[in-house]
Amino acid sequence: MEIVSKPIDVVAVFNGQGIPRPYKFKCAERGCRTPEVKVDRIVFAEKQHIAGQNSFVYECSSVVGGIETRYQLKYVLADARWFLYKV
Repeated sequence: MEIVSKPIDVVAVFNGQGIPRPYKFKCAERGCRTPEVKVDRIVFAEKQHIAGQNSFVYECSSVVGGIETRYQLKYVLADARWFLYKV
């Protein structure tokens, strides 16, 4: 997978402990033509602490244009921001 680290808009559900679970997303950058993508499956999720930042990384799988695609979404706790981290 290649690191892209693009900001995205995400619809997510938070559990009682404040841990998010992504449901669907679309690109947040201006001029981005990424369609809205529904997260079909979360393969794994882990909490990371890198360079002083706590974040959650989700490896996900979705069918986009008839092709199953794997990617990683990253939620940075300090900023409450989502990124399409790897594709």
